[in-house]
Order: sequence, then structure tokens, then C-alpha cells
Amino acid sequence: MSIDYETIGRRIKLCRKEQNLTQEQLAEQVGITVVYLSKIENGRVHPTLELLDELCDALHYDLGSALTGAKTNTPEFGNDSVLTLFRACSPQVKPIALELLKQLSKL
Repeated sequence: MSIDYETIGRRIKLCRKEQNLTQEQLAEQVGITVVYLSKIENGRVHPTLELLDELCDALHYDLGSALTGAKTNTPEFGNDSVLTLFRACSPQVKPIALELLKQLSKL
């Protein structure tokens, strides 16, 4: 599986624009040049995971969302997967799985 830096860059750019930040402002916050940020947003460079994390922190944006496009902070995140996995459980395991989900929901 390869990393799609172009898509990641587009997501970062969109998030930056949604927050009405200029490239200059974001670049300054994370300590990179505007030229390098532009290349990140256009997918022409492959920044480190650490730099992507810094950009996401500055944007208050989930790194997982930047990498995968999944909206992990929405109430619906993972619902389909949980239902699929629960349905695949044997009748003996379902009460255990349900109790585990109840306990996890309290965290």
C-alpha cells in the first residue's frame, strides 16, 4: 500500500482554508517555508509523519483523518464495522461482546 501524498495535501489545504489561514500563517506556526507547505499541499513532496502531525496539530485536525479521509470524530464512525463484527460473533460470544462495548462506552 502506498501513501497518497497528493490526497493528504489536498485535505490539509482544505482544512487550512476552512480555518481562513494563509499558507504563510500555517508555515510559520510549524516552522517551515511557504514554498515547502505549498509543495506538501500539492503532493509534490513526501513530508515526514512528524511534520504531518505538526501540521495537523496546528490545524486542530486529526492526523488519521488527514491520512485516511476517515472522520474519526463523527458519531457514526465505525458503526458499520461494529455491526458487521457483532453479527459475525457466535451466539455464545455475543453477550461478551455486548458487555465489552458497554464498558468501552463508559470511557
